[in-house]
Amino acid sequence: MDPDWLTCLACAPHATARLNEDPALAARWIALPRRRLSPGQCLHPAGQPVRASWFVEEGLVRSVVRDTRGRERNTGFHAECSWIGAGVPPYPAVSVAGIEAIEASRVVELGHGELQAWLAEMSAVGDMLADALRFAFARQAAREAELLLLTATQRYQAFVSNQPALAARLPQHQLAIYLGVTDVGLSRIRARLGLTPAGRARRGAG
Repeated sequence: MDPDWLTCLACAPHATARLNEDPALAARWIALPRRRLSPGQCLHPAGQPVRASWFVEEGLVRSVVRDTRGRERNTGFHAECSWIGAGVPPYPAVSVAGIEAIEASRVVELGHGELQAWLAEMSAVGDMLADALRFAFARQAAREAELLLLTATQRYQAFVSNQPALAARLPQHQLAIYLGVTDVGLSRIRARLGLTPAGRARRGAG
């Protein structure tokens, strides 16, 4: 069973179903701008003010930070029915991480001005926003705990256990960047766990 922090009521499919129960709100949702992204395309650069949140309708995007040498570290992945943003919407914030597409994707853009109007008019939106923020902060705390307390092998096992569909979907090098290891390092972890042909052969011989 997934940990409670992995469940975001504002991200799950039933949240958009709740929006559609209100025809006026559904019309406003449909009217929001959509953006299509090609693999590798940047949705929002790091270091720039964020004045919107985005909902992933199709595809897969990542949050990524880079050091002065250009080395990358993925901080999170966002597939269908996920929200992406920075800070505490609808208040503007500067994003530490960039947001980039891994797959061809389509996102809905909810500007902070529009969100403020929704919050003023509909209490249900405030409840959903509070849940989305709870989820984001819990996920961030869990990520920090993993980096401090778990080995790279344990982080890999936790990721595969908690998010098996996403683990199967991700290119290996993207998962390696998230775990903080090289592609070779991740291959060795998978081999030690018997998840590669060579690793299974060694386990069988033992």
